[in-house]
Amino acid sequence: MPKFIVGARLHDYGKGSPDELFGRVSADGFAAVQLAYKKCVPSVRSYADVTDALVAETVAAEKAHSIQVAVLGTYVELAINDESRLKNAADFKSQLAVCKALGAGCIGTETTSMEKQPAGTTREEAQELLCRSLADILPAAEALGVTVAVEPVTYHSMNSAAATRHILDTMRSPNLKVIFDMSNLVDAGNVGAQDRIWNDVGELLGDQIVAVHFKGQAFAPDGGLLHTSLEDSLTDYAGAFAMLRQLPQDALPVLREEAVPSRAASDIAFMRGFFA
Repeated sequence: MPKFIVGARLHDYGKGSPDELFGRVSADGFAAVQLAYKKCVPSVRSYADVTDALVAETVAAEKAHSIQVAVLGTYVELAINDESRLKNAADFKSQLAVCKALGAGCIGTETTSMEKQPAGTTREEAQELLCRSLADILPAAEALGVTVAVEPVTYHSMNSAAATRHILDTMRSPNLKVIFDMSNLVDAGNVGAQDRIWNDVGELLGDQIVAVHFKGQAFAPDGGLLHTSLEDSLTDYAGAFAMLRQLPQDALPVLREEAVPSRAASDIAFMRGFFA
């Protein structure tokens, strides 16, 4: 069974310097973070603003507060069906060296909502575009020894365990892994079939998972997504962790998304209730 390391998404703690933000999450009892510079450090407006000095400051904050950067979040649309895709891939590549310098577990991204695609774009076309972007990124990641992690979401180009397995099999890179967001694989149409979802994830992706996301959600009568506390969520955490506890990884960071700092203690206790 993996050792589960409880963490948080850093930008849920607002904006500030790495030392300020790492200090806040550490004081609340978290041991790992997902760091997205553009979302939490005011001076970073583009990836070009992630300077060597800022990276060194971040490394110092990691050490000072005993915080692991589990995921370097680099939010770009690698599967978008327009001319911006090539720049997005270049931006992502520019952060590979940052990931290595931070000692981060992986550099991660979701894989483009189908709602963002130009009209007529099929999911198959979007997955092909994702593979083209990854074909550009992965050789550089392999050369640096950096892990790239993609995250399936029900309404994105890579929308299921099977679709994710297809991407992994197509790219055939030891440096391509998976972020498992439990709630992002559950929607109003499959909320009653979560046992099947967790079984598919375990069988198709289990040993490829490098991080887990933990958040609350429910659904409106029209199927729309509602954000909830962890206690009110319809996500079957117990079923998901029954699968995760069978995995061979030595350790897995479990990152609270949509964290509310004032609820950190109760959220950590709730999360840890599923670890053993």
